[in-house]
Amino acid sequence: MQKAPDVSEAYLSQARSHPLPDSPGRALEWRVSKIQIVLEIVTLLQGTPVDSFARQNLFAVGDKVVVRCAEASAVASPEGQLCKRAMATALRRYSYRFTMLQLTVLADLYATALEQLEPEAVPLVRRRMCDANSAEAHEDAAAARAVCERLSMDY
Repeated sequence: MQKAPDVSEAYLSQARSHPLPDSPGRALEWRVSKIQIVLEIVTLLQGTPVDSFARQNLFAVGDKVVVRCAEASAVASPEGQLCKRAMATALRRYSYRFTMLQLTVLADLYATALEQLEPEAVPLVRRRMCDANSAEAHEDAAAARAVCERLSMDY
């Protein structure tokens, strides 16, 4: 069995590779915070069926979230399907573990994976997540609202 990479080392190395600007401002705080929040999400998913997936695939680079498997796979492939299911599982089954700020970043991760794996599904998912009467909104209103807001940013 292959040992998963040490997440904290990956994030420390990532943080070191982004030097601080001369005049620190709000953008810097968000970049550092987003990296920290993704690390918190990965930590809170420990002990779940998506633990290994989260450690290997969820990252932040600067102010952008990265879902490694969504970048490297097509939705039609087994890896793409696994990526899609794992992101949906993390959001829908474990959202109760997260603060609203963490949930916002998790929704960003989910939306980023969706946009990369299945861009044609974005309008349908946005409609469902933004519909207060949908099954998704009834199951987890906070997660649905966070995804709705993230997917609505481009429209």
